[in-house]
Amino acid sequence: MESIGKIAVIVPHISSNTDTSFISMIHTQAASYGYDTIVISGVINYVDEQLDGRYAKCQTNIYDLLYHGDFDGYIFDAGDFCSGKQRRIITDILRRKKRPCVAVNYEQPYFPSVSADETLLLRLAARHLINEHGCKKLYCIGGNKGDIPSEQRISGFKTAMDEAGAEYDESCIFYGGYWRDIPHQIALDIAGGKTDKPDGIVCGSDIMAVEVCRTLEENGIRVPEDIKVTGCDGSMISRTERVSVTTVAGQSKMNALLAVRKLLKALGIDTADTDMSPELVTGESCGCTGCSASCTSLSDIREYAGTVFELIEHRKTSSHGEMLRRMSECKGLYDVTGTFLGCCYMIPTGTKAELCLCSDWCRSLDDPSVYRRGGLSDKMLLAIEACYEGGDMMKEFSTGDVFPSLKKPHEPRLTVVSSLHYKGQIFGYVGFTYRKAVHIVLDDFYMNWCDCVCTGLNAVQNRMYKDHVNKRIESLSEFAPILGVYNKRGLISKLMNIMAENSNAVLTLTLLSYIKEERVHYSVPPVNSIVNALRLKESDPVLACINDDIIACVKEDSDVSEQAFVRSVAENVRFSYHGAVEIKQERIAAVTMKMQASEIFAIDDMIKEMEDKLRGRIISICSGSFSYKDRFTSLRDDISRCPEKDWNIESITRSMGLSKTHFHRIYRELFSTSCKEDIITFRIEKAKWLLENTSLPVSHIAEQCGYSNNSHFIRQFSSHTGSTPSDYRKQKSQKSK
Repeated sequence: MESIGKIAVIVPHISSNTDTSFISMIHTQAASYGYDTIVISGVINYVDEQLDGRYAKCQTNIYDLLYHGDFDGYIFDAGDFCSGKQRRIITDILRRKKRPCVAVNYEQPYFPSVSADETLLLRLAARHLINEHGCKKLYCIGGNKGDIPSEQRISGFKTAMDEAGAEYDESCIFYGGYWRDIPHQIALDIAGGKTDKPDGIVCGSDIMAVEVCRTLEENGIRVPEDIKVTGCDGSMISRTERVSVTTVAGQSKMNALLAVRKLLKALGIDTADTDMSPELVTGESCGCTGCSASCTSLSDIREYAGTVFELIEHRKTSSHGEMLRRMSECKGLYDVTGTFLGCCYMIPTGTKAELCLCSDWCRSLDDPSVYRRGGLSDKMLLAIEACYEGGDMMKEFSTGDVFPSLKKPHEPRLTVVSSLHYKGQIFGYVGFTYRKAVHIVLDDFYMNWCDCVCTGLNAVQNRMYKDHVNKRIESLSEFAPILGVYNKRGLISKLMNIMAENSNAVLTLTLLSYIKEERVHYSVPPVNSIVNALRLKESDPVLACINDDIIACVKEDSDVSEQAFVRSVAENVRFSYHGAVEIKQERIAAVTMKMQASEIFAIDDMIKEMEDKLRGRIISICSGSFSYKDRFTSLRDDISRCPEKDWNIESITRSMGLSKTHFHRIYRELFSTSCKEDIITFRIEKAKWLLENTSLPVSHIAEQCGYSNNSHFIRQFSSHTGSTPSDYRKQKSQKSK
């Protein structure tokens, strides 16, 4: 099904399985009717006191996209926002948009609100303790006094007690604010004898339940032997304690289902009505030893936990420090996009990344104090779209589209959008598309990753300002003072003079740049060594320095190919410096264009076109074998150590953020063989060692080398060694005698 529109889901953060469950339910329902789900998040759930801070202002600037974006409807998870001020700001934006909107747990007069019946939650937990565990005396710790969802949960607890005929009074009811401090004190009072010991404690959140369990255990009261405890929400923390917590899950899904149904109906779509109820996920804190295998909520918790721990494992090979260093060394926007592309593997659960910059993302070069401090521009620049299928870059689009890719035919997708900023300056936003909501983890690592991108953008704008000042200074000159060759202005003037003097002139202009290797010290800067070598070896060359890292060389009509020219440059440097300076041919990017006298007034445009093409070639090289060398080498080492593993190329390429074609090309460039052939070679090497050093049957050796089919192993071994495994063993055995 192709997408017919897009729905914005507004959330303060995505930091737990309950958040991803909420988004998953909305996306599943919306996608079934052809709508994209665009999640807009400030990543951090700020309180009012924090909201005026510079960083917080920039993070929450992303909500301005609600105003600019052309969304069909909105779901506002208002009840989850800690800041009342932020709620009011977003509400005001949504009022002005005059599009269908549904709020969750937030009553106001402007658009409809939904709220799942929260009386069911603690009622279910209390009934479990009463009916299954025979508890008579129970305490209840709710949320905030007067808060409607909190009072509803407490009301459900009271209903369960009334249904069971259990005695209770207001002294059994506590308000814990859904946090740790009050439950901690209540548990201390029980352990110290200040408060009578109950049979069980029903908590209004998992965090409170975890704190109660920890404090009781630390003070000599056993859970569940002495006191049974239950939580609520179904968050991952309920499964990660020494004593797993019995909890009630599903309310986030219930709220999401109510909200998306109401929104779809406002969009003129009749949805099927299905009932959804909360689920009890039993744990050790109440004395239960297991949970039903059919418990959907438990499966959701485990899947989210699996995502989190997979990310932790993946991040062992990722370094913000390395990304920060690379970004801080970026010289231009193309460098940023290349590094962005090369570092997308650090967010492995995303399938597409889109870097969008405001049209005025850079400070004013004439007055650096002028820059965007808030809001978004009406036009955005798609700096790069990185995905397995390839993508666009340096493309202007209307902010109303949110992303240019949404204008192309596509299946309904799930994308999360967050702000990009640096020291109070708004750059734009970044979007990551995910296959499943459970893959979304907006944590400190994600925020630091985004901040690294912004560091690169800031480094580029600082360099742009420096170049702007230098160009103003050099505007009266036609020479680059350091290298003693023409600058761009001088080059254009020289070319125009040549063409004016000879109307039949055909010139070959080559632009080239050298991509420096990381951690390599150059005794002579590569640009200097190339210029000096061209002076010595080329006959009367016209040389120019376009900017810090691009050299121009002009010769009369020449049929020498780019590859041949690059090869001669590398050889000339080696010859000129007698081998003391080495320029690697594969690290030289070059583009060539022929110029005729009829194009005399288009020289400037032609050079700009060549610069863009050269930058693209640099990105291609940087995002190719060189930027992936360490990761590919590590992969090959892993294959050599454990060739018997089921090496799946698709999962490998997905984790690296590469297409299969790109992966195979880089692998072959680095190791002069394919990954598949390497796997076979390492398996055969292991088999040869086992045949020589053990007496294991051939079938067992085949299995230990990753072959499920013995005949296939024998054929492959024979093809690579020229003999069967049995013959190979005999030959080696005879030689050793």
